[in-house]
Amino acid sequence: MAIHTKHNTTMRNTRWKNSLTVKFTFVQFVVAALIIASSTWFIFTAEKKHHIDTQLSLSQSYAHAVIAQLQQVTSKVETLARSLGTVGETYQGQATQINKLIPPLLTMEDDQQLIVSGGIWPEPQKASGEASLNGFFWAKDDTQHFRQVDGYNQTGAGPSYDKTSWYTPAKYLQDSHTHWSQSYIDPYTQQLMITATIPMRVNHQFIGAASVDMALSGIDKQFTFSDQNPLSKGYIIALDAYNNLLSDPFKNHANESQHLGKSFTNLVSHYPALAPLGAAIEQMDKQFYQHVMAKPAYQSAQLQPLLDHTAKAQHDRLVAVINASLQPKAIKQSVVTLELDSGPLLNKPVLISILTMEETLWKIILVTPISGLSQQANAIAVKVGAFLLLSQLVALIILFIFQHKLFIRPIFQISSALQSGNLGWLALDANARQDEIGQLAKAFVARSNQLEIAYASLDASNLALEQQLSMQQQAQAELENKKELINSLLNASQNLICIKDMSGRYTLVNDKFCEILGLEREQILGAKDSDIYPPHIAEIVAHHDAIIKNNDNAQSFEQPIPTIHGELTYLVTKYPINDADGNLMALGAMAMDISSLKSRQLELDTRIQILAQQNAQLQQALNLAQQQSQLQATATTANRHNFAANNSSIATANSEHEQQQLLLHLVQQLNKQQLIALEHLFTRLQRIATGATNQNGTNEHLIDELAEQIDILRHTQPLLLNEHQETKSIQIEQYLQDMLAMLAPQLKQKQVQWQVNSEQSLAVSLPSWHLFYLSYRLINNTLVHAFPNEVPFDNPKTLHLAVSYQEGKLTITLRDNGIGLSSSALTKLQAQLTNHEGYGTLIALNRWLATHYEGEISITSLARQFTEIRCQIPLSGQQIHCS
Repeated sequence: MAIHTKHNTTMRNTRWKNSLTVKFTFVQFVVAALIIASSTWFIFTAEKKHHIDTQLSLSQSYAHAVIAQLQQVTSKVETLARSLGTVGETYQGQATQINKLIPPLLTMEDDQQLIVSGGIWPEPQKASGEASLNGFFWAKDDTQHFRQVDGYNQTGAGPSYDKTSWYTPAKYLQDSHTHWSQSYIDPYTQQLMITATIPMRVNHQFIGAASVDMALSGIDKQFTFSDQNPLSKGYIIALDAYNNLLSDPFKNHANESQHLGKSFTNLVSHYPALAPLGAAIEQMDKQFYQHVMAKPAYQSAQLQPLLDHTAKAQHDRLVAVINASLQPKAIKQSVVTLELDSGPLLNKPVLISILTMEETLWKIILVTPISGLSQQANAIAVKVGAFLLLSQLVALIILFIFQHKLFIRPIFQISSALQSGNLGWLALDANARQDEIGQLAKAFVARSNQLEIAYASLDASNLALEQQLSMQQQAQAELENKKELINSLLNASQNLICIKDMSGRYTLVNDKFCEILGLEREQILGAKDSDIYPPHIAEIVAHHDAIIKNNDNAQSFEQPIPTIHGELTYLVTKYPINDADGNLMALGAMAMDISSLKSRQLELDTRIQILAQQNAQLQQALNLAQQQSQLQATATTANRHNFAANNSSIATANSEHEQQQLLLHLVQQLNKQQLIALEHLFTRLQRIATGATNQNGTNEHLIDELAEQIDILRHTQPLLLNEHQETKSIQIEQYLQDMLAMLAPQLKQKQVQWQVNSEQSLAVSLPSWHLFYLSYRLINNTLVHAFPNEVPFDNPKTLHLAVSYQEGKLTITLRDNGIGLSSSALTKLQAQLTNHEGYGTLIALNRWLATHYEGEISITSLARQFTEIRCQIPLSGQQIHCS
């Protein structure tokens, strides 16, 4: 009893609008309303559309039947016109025969009383400025017999037939093609008609036309709805090819037509409701014109004589009609349908279908009412809606009873027991029920027991959480302090410090890093090397990062970095950053500016090279003196005399030019003697090796080395002048080839591939020693500086020599793909070359060229890519020869 009292109290405390009963009932009503509304909508739309489609299909079927019947009539008329044309072609100039044959033909084919006249119209022959008219024209009289009418042949009595709109188009038609004219009133018979005209030709020469005329009153009778019409109501409007009315459903009470033969625009002016129909017809004519004129038989200019006698508004239509009649296949125009809210005569919504006859291009417009369909659809919708409403009400009542009994009432009981704390009754009810409600009650009992236990442990957990929160706050404060200290340390450093994640994106940079690169920290964090560095530097950084990832050890690299002061060289120390498990998680880097040290090192290297070159020159002089002593002991008497004379000349020569000439002479003599001795030794060793090839491989190796040495000496010989000449014409391309061949051991040691190109075969008249001095020092300087032994190269090493002569200057260009120069080093070297200051091979050669030839040396380079040295020597036309 207490339980029921508590349950009633709970029900009273629950607002009626929040109860499950009201909510489920409301949902059921909403679902029922949606079903009824959707069904009604479906009836009003889909079913109505189905009825309209059915009516449209019936309308078009009836229109096609009318067209088929009309095509039978027009086919007979066209056949009759061809027969008349055949008579005219066969009996050309035989008036008696024509007068006998034409009337029977017209009478025989006029089975429907449509044909009112016809004839043969020979092309007028112009003589003495006037055209002779000799037409044969028969028309029905009041007794329905054909009588000959001679009005068209009377000059001045009226219009001549050769200027009429039904005759002139025949000149442009092919044989057996029919032209259907527009509706008109014949001036001599006063008959409202339409004419079918075909051309007559003999030996492909146009001789005239044959025509058959149909009365529009007879054609109008073909479009009257019969009692057997399944549409029961409606009317047909027929238009000729020029949109003039062939039928008039809008007759007055006396059944007299006011619009027959007139244009459709005239009908629209009387019945404005047909304006959309007029627009649709105009759009159809426009599309038809565009389709026909895509591949026309005649252009408008070719039809100009015909257009001169036609109203300007009908020019395009006449051009399209004539070109359409000459198409190999009849043009099919699609059926056009539209709906009007109110149609003339019917004064209710109508459905309109526009069909086109292919041969005559007449338009058949079928107008039928559609108001009955809406009433039928509404009636069906009311019946279906009423049935659905009643069925939903019955289903709602049944559902409400079962919902309340099955789960709404048990849920209220469980809620009341939980609120009163009567878990015992709830446990009994849970054990008594075996359905989902019983499982829900068991779950509530179990959850209540768990909550009691949880409440007991919450206090202890709360105390522990408070202590843990206090410790976390203390640790957070210490972490913030350490973070500030680390940031201060990083930003106070004058080195560049950064950290990147494994995807290559920057996660930490110090202030110096941002300052040197001239970027904000927000621009750097999250960016990659390719976003902040030029491509060649980004490639170097990526290469270094790959080395650290593979080795997992800290390493240092020299690396160019673009700064706000230009590209500077930094010593970068990179190291891996691992997590607690030893897995690589990031890369760290510290960079120190060593550009000043590199400049100082470059200066020291330059001085060392200068001293080394001077030392080599001194050593060369000592070697030369030793060779002279040996030459004196072994040479013949004549050679001793020449050698003594040369030493005497060296001792007495004071000028640089004389010393160079004597040195050249001595080098040539020694070169010749060494070459002869080596060749003699080569011959002897080859004889020995011939018999011991299979026993001792050392002989073969020695032969190869001697052959290589002899080849070098042979290439060295042309580099120097003979003893009787100071200068001669030197083929400069061959000279450079010999020079590189002489330096083959050095090139082979450096693994450098070389190539010499000359724009044209050039020969220069210069001292051989000067050319030797210039080319040897240039090539040797490149081998030393462009390809150092300690630098690895991924690509093949190349050395390219090019020679050209333009605008009075001989240009020797030396290009390599070595280590190149940094932008700062290149700028410094270019300034030294311009000002003739400093030390080094290129600077010394630049001074030498300026002193002897007023020439100059220029250099361009890009780090890790190439270096190009260009020597320009002004030469007169007498000093240069082109073959």
